[in-house]
Amino acid sequence: MNTYNCPRCGSPSTAERCPACGRGREPLLERLGELDAVLAAMPTTLQSRAAVEAERRGVLGDLTKVAARYLAEAERRAATAESSPQPSPQYQLTPAGPVTAPQAAPHTPPGGAPPVPPAGGIRPYPQAGLTPPGGAYPPPAERGEVGTKTVQTVLLSLGGLLVAAALIIFTAVAWRNMGNGGRAGVLGGVTLLLLAVPFAFKRFRLWATAETFAALAALALWCTTLAGYYLYRPPGADFGPETVGAWTAGVLVVLAAYRAFAKLTATSWAMLPLALVGASYAAAGSIGTAIALMLAIAATLGAAAWVTGKNASHYTDSDLWAGRLLTCAAVVAACSAGLRAAFGVADPVVPAIAAAVAVLAAANLIGVHLAHRLGVSLTTMLIAGSAAGSLVLCAWVLAGRSDSPELVIPSLALLAAVFTPLVAGKAHRRAWAFNTAVLAGLCGLAAFAAVTFNAPDLTAYFGAFLAARLLAPVLAEPLGGAFRTASYLLGTGTAAVAALIALSGLGYLFWGHDFGWPLYDAEVPLVLLGFAVASMLLLPQRFRFNGAALAVSFAIASSAILLWDQDQARFDALPTIGLIVCAAMGLASALFSGTLTGRCSGWVALTVWAPLAGAAAANSDTLYPGEGWIPLWLTVTAATMLVVAVGAPRRSRPDRVLAAVLAHVLAGTTAVISGLVNVFDWTYDDGADLIPAAQFGVYALALAGAAIMAPVRKWGYVIAALCTGTLGWWSMLDALEVHTLEFFTAPPAAVVFLIGLWRLEKRPDVGSWSTLALPILVGIAPSLILALEGGNEIRRVGVGAAAIAVIIAGLTRRWQAPLVLGSIALAVITVNELLLLRGHIPVWVPPAIGGAILISVGATFERRRRDLRRIREGLKAMR
Repeated sequence: MNTYNCPRCGSPSTAERCPACGRGREPLLERLGELDAVLAAMPTTLQSRAAVEAERRGVLGDLTKVAARYLAEAERRAATAESSPQPSPQYQLTPAGPVTAPQAAPHTPPGGAPPVPPAGGIRPYPQAGLTPPGGAYPPPAERGEVGTKTVQTVLLSLGGLLVAAALIIFTAVAWRNMGNGGRAGVLGGVTLLLLAVPFAFKRFRLWATAETFAALAALALWCTTLAGYYLYRPPGADFGPETVGAWTAGVLVVLAAYRAFAKLTATSWAMLPLALVGASYAAAGSIGTAIALMLAIAATLGAAAWVTGKNASHYTDSDLWAGRLLTCAAVVAACSAGLRAAFGVADPVVPAIAAAVAVLAAANLIGVHLAHRLGVSLTTMLIAGSAAGSLVLCAWVLAGRSDSPELVIPSLALLAAVFTPLVAGKAHRRAWAFNTAVLAGLCGLAAFAAVTFNAPDLTAYFGAFLAARLLAPVLAEPLGGAFRTASYLLGTGTAAVAALIALSGLGYLFWGHDFGWPLYDAEVPLVLLGFAVASMLLLPQRFRFNGAALAVSFAIASSAILLWDQDQARFDALPTIGLIVCAAMGLASALFSGTLTGRCSGWVALTVWAPLAGAAAANSDTLYPGEGWIPLWLTVTAATMLVVAVGAPRRSRPDRVLAAVLAHVLAGTTAVISGLVNVFDWTYDDGADLIPAAQFGVYALALAGAAIMAPVRKWGYVIAALCTGTLGWWSMLDALEVHTLEFFTAPPAAVVFLIGLWRLEKRPDVGSWSTLALPILVGIAPSLILALEGGNEIRRVGVGAAAIAVIIAGLTRRWQAPLVLGSIALAVITVNELLLLRGHIPVWVPPAIGGAILISVGATFERRRRDLRRIREGLKAMR
């Protein structure tokens, strides 16, 4: 492997790395090696050799520039290094090129041409035994698995930990065996020594050691202060939480001044845990003292953060983070003081304070997101985040203490505002962060109005929705869009709750239970009417009709039940009429809404309101039509839905399919319930036995109309109409107590046979088996099975006549299925007749007939085979 002079230190090295200075891979040296290999293999007579040599000279020039850059960097570092001058042996610097020919395999151009001299030169790295000058890179020493800086950090941390433990143990235990003077002297002396030692270490530039002793000095000062007070406190003075908090605040003030004078970052870091301890003890005192001490600690931390930023230590990065955390701690301490003040107030005002803090927390979350969008500094973001997090925590704690159900929704909204940025996708994170924060603020405002001014809950949330929606166009983005989206979310939630409360009133109508809804309160219909008006004015154009229709429907339902509850005898028919109007509005939304969602919701509303109207009519003495008529009305409603969905002007396929499915569900459910009532209700009126048949008949007509109007899938509607019509026919026969089998099988078979004939004429290629076989089997097979027994001559004759008619039809039109099935039926009925007459036939007749048959067949076997072949081929040629 070839070696070259390293452009960094001048020592022999390879292209991959330099063993002397630790330089890594050098692409220029790799290219130089490739060019040398190419030149060694090229004859001197080639014209392209000159181009390769020119490229080699260019690579050498680039390496010279690299070496000059390394040398300039080394000299700059040597000039700025703060080290005392030391004598070093003198040696002569010889100029040399950055790269010579390969030392392992020197290359000499063929023909005796002299090698190209390198341009410029650098100081080569002195050989072993010489001390390198300040501008050169020394050879790297052997490094262990753990760096020296890591070892230093571990040693200083462990040493500081042991000394801190010794101080705490001495303060807590050992000093009890000494007198007051000895105790104070030891603690005071150690503290003063620890406070003074860092200055000595700074003089000798032992920065890390100085920082370690500064942290120990902060801890020692706190221990000494508390111990001194305990020893020399006035008689009767208490050593409680307030005392610890007060003296800790004083220690923090001293440490802030010490940080400004000593310029040691460890002091700033040590103030953080001391402030946590002091604020915790202070919060346990009386409300006035606790608030004063916590605010004093917050102010001291803020001053320490300012001092840390103005008086930088040797570790500037540590100062930066210490100042940020001190500022955040000051904000948290101030918010905690406010929380402590809230805990000290009387219980009646806690809900109002909790709602106000929830609004303030949401406002701070909005400010955090705005600051993030504006690209403020990390310090500002940390301060804003600390304030927002503290206020959110305060709001949750106060809401839990208040035991007010009105604060549940704001608390959940704050929870969503906190966690939505963490779980939302990257593409929508900012938008949803804004939306949820604004939504939390609106919920907090509504809750504040509810708990402070005793405003009705739904009215308060409706007012918050209306205010946010009206304010959104005035605000600039992104606040405008966030307020608009949050208002829609709040309005949708409030309207949904109002609709559920309105539906819960149906429980009182049907079962006499209001499910917690105050029927004497008109707030629900008024709020729903307000949503209807707001929908017409504030929603986008395509959503206005549908939103207003839904709101008015629920308002009508709740108003009808509210009025009915005032005088149930007088307003007996009002709930039914109101629910019928709601169903009509649902149909109007399904037909005239401008959106797919609106049309689909209209069909769903119609499917819901129609059964409710039927149930209300069943409970009404005035409008009850009699047994069985309400299911018939619902079936007529389902048939109307189907016909309108299929035949109305088609805007999209999904809403038509949904309407058809809902119509099938409504009709099927009504038929099943009506049948179960007819079976299990022994008091059911016999005069209504024909109503199930009417239900099937009405829906069969609707399916037939849908088959005529549907642009596609006509055969599905045709088959469904036939099945439903058959069920209707059977229901009517059962109601009329008709038990003859042919009345159940012959009419459906005839209808299906006619349809098969029509299809066979339109498409002869489909064959008779797929069109005529099923009606023939349905019409003949059940009667044939019953005709196999004796005693029913009329059925046997009828089955035979039907089989002959089918055979004649098959022979006339050359249809295979009628001929085969009719022949099988006729053969079966003939054999059955012979079996029935077997007792009246003389004994000699069967052998005679069998012998005659055998003789005839044997005499004309060849001709019969030809006739059978012709019959088989003719049968195969049929359709």
